Amino acid sequence: MTIEIQAHRGARAFFAENTLQAFCKAADLGCCVIELDLCVSRDRRIVVSHDPWIETNSVGGPARHWLYSMNSDEIARFDCGVASPRFPLQQGVMAARPLLPEVFATVEAHLQRIGCPDAMIYNLEVKSWPDRDGIAHPSPAEYAALVLRDIAASGIEKRIRLQSFDERILSEAKALRPELIFGLLVEEPAVFDSFPERLGFVPEYVNPRFDLVDEALVERLHALGAKVVAWTVNAPEAMLRMRRLGVDGIITDHPEIALHLPGLAGV
Repeated sequence: MTIEIQAHRGARAFFAENTLQAFCKAADLGCCVIELDLCVSRDRRIVVSHDPWIETNSVGGPARHWLYSMNSDEIARFDCGVASPRFPLQQGVMAARPLLPEVFATVEAHLQRIGCPDAMIYNLEVKSWPDRDGIAHPSPAEYAALVLRDIAASGIEKRIRLQSFDERILSEAKALRPELIFGLLVEEPAVFDSFPERLGFVPEYVNPRFDLVDEALVERLHALGAKVVAWTVNAPEAMLRMRRLGVDGIITDHPEIALHLPGLAGV
């Protein structure tokens, strides 16, 4: 059995997360799925960023600026390509937080150049929190509509998945575009106590934190018709354990390891 390898925020071992360089590098490695994070700016553009803020240094110490309080052209002035000490091989580059349409256009053009057209699936995580409505993002209904606007304009809807921890976003998006592929991210085991009743439907994917995964959970979710993709699985032994438990895929910071690990992904 082979499992799907998803590049978490791109190929983070080589370039800063959620940058165009990281996404293109993931394609070069042979990844067929990239996972990326979505936030929103004040002018209602979908910005690819894990954190919904930018931190700057000021006289009084670090200051946090919400992306939702800034227009997209302001956000683009801040470099996000500095190499992280967490990834010793990571190369620093000058990079701005890209807009979602930029990611689609850049990666699709890169796939054409390397002879792999239409080869990438985009797993989009909508960053949303019930206690941050109006602070980090608009209401779930407006937020979902903004994301779906960019998906509809992409021309590659069949290769796009929409996931979130926030069930409200998934419910709103499902009501607007029921034909899309959805995924529920799960960090706390209590979520499964009311699943799928609280969400209102069984998504195509349920993506739990990897330490929540056991054989019984995988069997339960498969019985409901959902595939299981565990996150964030970085150690080779954890990757192999997920495969033994029967997951359908893993989200990893190290696809360069997973893609060539004997016993994983058909290697």
